Amino acid sequence: MSPAVPTGGTLGGLRLAADALTVQLQDRTVLDRVSVGFEPGRIAAVVGPNGAGKSTLLKTLAGLLPAAHGRVTLGGRVLGELDRRERARALAFLPQERSVHWPLAVRAVVALGRLPHQGSTAAGASARDTEAVAAAMRAMDVDAFAARSVRDLSGGERARVLFARALAQEAPVLLADEPTAGLDPAHALELFATLQRLAGAGRTVVIALHDLSLAARFCHDAVIVKGGRVLAAGGAGQTLTAELLSEAFGVAMAVGQLEAVPVVVPLAARPS
Repeated sequence: MSPAVPTGGTLGGLRLAADALTVQLQDRTVLDRVSVGFEPGRIAAVVGPNGAGKSTLLKTLAGLLPAAHGRVTLGGRVLGELDRRERARALAFLPQERSVHWPLAVRAVVALGRLPHQGSTAAGASARDTEAVAAAMRAMDVDAFAARSVRDLSGGERARVLFARALAQEAPVLLADEPTAGLDPAHALELFATLQRLAGAGRTVVIALHDLSLAARFCHDAVIVKGGRVLAAGGAGQTLTAELLSEAFGVAMAVGQLEAVPVVVPLAARPS
C-alpha cells in the first residue's frame, strides 16, 4: 500500500495563472508576455530546452521574482497582494537547488514546512504539525534517517527530504523545479505516485521537467517554453507531440509507447 501524503489544511484547490507575464533579469528579457493557467486537480509539466525560462517561470509564479509586466493570480487574487504568511500557506515551492546550509536533522528540515501554519509565539508544534511532518516523511521514504544530519545524506536522499518539507507545508498549490533530479528510478516513480495523489485530492501541481517520458506518462497538461515564450500549452497528449517537441528542442523526436507506457526519444543530434 502506498504511503499517505498530507492532504490537510483549510484551503481547497486554487487556480494559478500568469497573465502577459514579462520578466527581465540583468536587462535581459527571460520571459516575454507569457500567459498560461494551471488548474486544481491536475499535474502540469513545464518543459523546454536549457535557458528557455522554465525555472524563471516557476520562481515568478511562486512570487520569488518580480515581473516587469503582467501579473500572477492565485485563486483569482493577485499574488503580490497576499501577505507572506498567506502566500506560504497557499503555495509551496521546491527549487532546483538542493543545498542546505545548516546541519539540521532530517525531521527538523521537514518540520520547517509547518512554519506558515504556526503563530509567532513559541507554542511548539501542534498535533496537526506532527501528523503532517510524519506523513510527508513516510511519503518520501525518509523516516528511516529522521535523526541524521541532512548534510550527511546523498544528493538523492537530500532531494527527497526537501520534497518532504514541501509536502508538509500542505499548500493547495505545489511548484517543483526538476523534482526527480538525483532520484533513482524507484524513488522517481514513488514521487510521481505522490504527485498523483495530491492532484487526486484537488491540489494544483506544476513541475519543470527535463524527462519528457515522465511528463508524457504522468502529467495531465504540458506547457512547452522556448526562448522565453510559450510555444504550446494544453493537454499533455496534444502538446507533447513529436512535431512540437522537435521544434522546441531543435532535434528530431519520436513519441510512442512501450508496453502501454508513453515514451519520448530524441532521434538525432543537432547538426554540426
